[in-house]
Amino acid sequence: MIRNLIVTILSFAVAGLFALFAFNLTVFNPIAQVVTDFEMTDVYYHILQDGDILEDSPDIVIVDMSDLYSRREIAATLDAIGKQKPRVVGVDVVFEGLKEDTLGDAMIFETAAKYDNIVYSYKLLDYQNDSIGYAESVHSFFAEAVPVMEGFTNMQRNLYGGLKRQLSLGRRYQGKLQPSFITKVVNTYQGKEIYKPLDKDLNINFPPRHYRVINPEDVSKSGDLIRGKVVLFGAMKDEYDMHYTPLGKIAGVELLGYAIDTLINQTEVKSASGWQQWIIAFLLVFFTETIFSFYKNRVSRIGNRFWRFLLSATFFRSYLMFLWMAVWVWLGFILFCKYNFSLNFGWAFSAIAFLVLAEGIIKESIEAYNSK
Repeated sequence: MIRNLIVTILSFAVAGLFALFAFNLTVFNPIAQVVTDFEMTDVYYHILQDGDILEDSPDIVIVDMSDLYSRREIAATLDAIGKQKPRVVGVDVVFEGLKEDTLGDAMIFETAAKYDNIVYSYKLLDYQNDSIGYAESVHSFFAEAVPVMEGFTNMQRNLYGGLKRQLSLGRRYQGKLQPSFITKVVNTYQGKEIYKPLDKDLNINFPPRHYRVINPEDVSKSGDLIRGKVVLFGAMKDEYDMHYTPLGKIAGVELLGYAIDTLINQTEVKSASGWQQWIIAFLLVFFTETIFSFYKNRVSRIGNRFWRFLLSATFFRSYLMFLWMAVWVWLGFILFCKYNFSLNFGWAFSAIAFLVLAEGIIKESIEAYNSK
């Protein structure tokens, strides 16, 4: 038992040493980036996407504005959406300043004044610190004259790199917490404030779900799809607003859709805290070392030389180790599917990969000590 404990500790030490090299040597930067971005949910989402037929979201549809090039067209489409009686419309664009097309500006202004169930986006700029938050903001040109609903859509500063798994529920602006775009849309859809506090990030769930995309010219014929729903109005083809997620590269408006879906259905991904993850990882590695140490001892006492050789061979033990880790991945997958709870086995599997090396170091150290 003591030996198993020492091997477990040493395997974590070796894994940590390799990680230290990977994170600090420039040549390993791409590998380090992949490791730090990886989570077990990435595996789970791909299993779900491959195994199920994508179902249409019952709450959300997207109207694609990629081919709308003037404010006249945008205003006309927003008016057409409003006539189909959606419960809430989320506009993923900021109408900064006036344009030369004064008629287009006037039409946008009239649309904003006409409908009270549209949530417009704005940007937060010039981050100061955690207590003050952002110092500047950019709103649509009509926001001061018309009492519209708004929510910020820009991502927090630490989420511009890597895979997008979170969006903000709220952020501080000049010291005061402000609800984000997704929070405002969901609160309007539900008719009540459902998520507090705002000073947290939402762990987005990416279920095997499809969001119907409606072209602007088809809005007037899509009343059954729009009525009573959340309508997100944004660009599906804008390369500047594409984000990498566990599902691959998707449009920003689609990312907002998954976040809103998570809020509406209360399926936020939960996970253990840092110290809980470390305890679970340590216990898993210790349990693995104990099981395989017992297996090795039993095999060494088999009388038949062929079976003893076969069952103790490195390739066979490696195969068993692979199956063992696959079992834990499957158990984690079931836990995630049933309770939206994610266990990150990254460090545990890294340490398990070095168990044989750690056993060899212990064995050679004991032999060297005894030889003296």
